[in-house]
Amino acid sequence: MTGTGDYPRTVAPATGSETADAEHAIQLGLLEAAMTEVDAQSLEKASELVEQLHVYTQAHFMSEQLLLRMSARPGYDGHLEDHEQLMNELDQARTSLRESDFPGTLSVLRNHHAHLLDHIRSWDRTIEESPG
Repeated sequence: MTGTGDYPRTVAPATGSETADAEHAIQLGLLEAAMTEVDAQSLEKASELVEQLHVYTQAHFMSEQLLLRMSARPGYDGHLEDHEQLMNELDQARTSLRESDFPGTLSVLRNHHAHLLDHIRSWDRTIEESPG
């Protein structure tokens, strides 16, 4: 994905794919920044970051799913189902934040953070770079 220079980043678990690892670092950076702003009850900034996280994650998952489909990796359907669950969590965070439910939003984002790390450490370890 291009144009990723201004996004916050944090260290992500290694998957064996430099591209996926870089995108995961941005996902986790956006997520952690969003949690900080939600915790501070900064509605405008938190809303902006949660929306950026939602859009970025959606694009990342589309890219990842294409790579998985092209490489005919086993477990594609399970991987896709986990992506859908992760996106549902972000939808729930957006809804809670629109209602100014800061504690509820923070709880959803914390659970999403744990789920995303588990996803990266399990499902995403099957991703490999395409040959060059």
